[in-house]
Amino acid sequence: MCESRAVLLEDGREKELMENVIYLEPRNGSIFLCDLLGREITVEARIKEIKLLDHKIILVKQ
Repeated sequence: MCESRAVLLEDGREKELMENVIYLEPRNGSIFLCDLLGREITVEARIKEIKLLDHKIILVKQ
């Protein structure tokens, strides 16, 4: 499967936000995420990097 795991980088550590992310949308300084089961969250952050081979989305606070 092609789902990804979203993490928030804080103080050099990764805090897991959501597993099985299937949709990501930047929205006015925030990131909207939706997982395979339809759970949705919005995080005030920006995308630092996306590691496609590792299925990992790394976000950092604004």
